[in-house]
Amino acid sequence: MRLLKRCPNCHTRFKTCENDMQVCKVCGYWTKRGTARLEPLVLYDSVVLEE
Repeated sequence: MRLLKRCPNCHTRFKTCENDMQVCKVCGYWTKRGTARLEPLVLYDSVVLEE
């Protein structure tokens, strides 16, 4: 299984917490280990496209 090693928002290394959660200490992005949440990336893209 491939894992995210860096936050897709700010590119900081993830901290792995209990319950297989990965958390970015800089921006607060979180995801379950082995997955990626796309909501922040989709929202960012939609804001950029509107400008």
